[in-house]
Amino acid sequence: MNELADLSYALDTFYFLICGVLVMWMAAGFSMLEAGLVRSKNTAEILTKNIALFAIACTMYLLVGYYIMYSSSAGGFYLIWVS
Repeated sequence: MNELADLSYALDTFYFLICGVLVMWMAAGFSMLEAGLVRSKNTAEILTKNIALFAIACTMYLLVGYYIMYSSSAGGFYLIWVS
């Protein structure tokens, strides 16, 4: 039974990593789309905005989302904040 739990955890982690990679590529694709839709003088601003939004989203996931996703006692900042 323990092997099944280990396999389930491994597959969940692998699926999570693959989905994270796809989201990162999606963010890069939307950045390129936005950069193509604006005037060339505004491209750097648009790309900087997209990088900042992605950094904020990653930080918020680390602070809040991990606990919500896994609901364990190792839950990070959200667990400390709620307690």
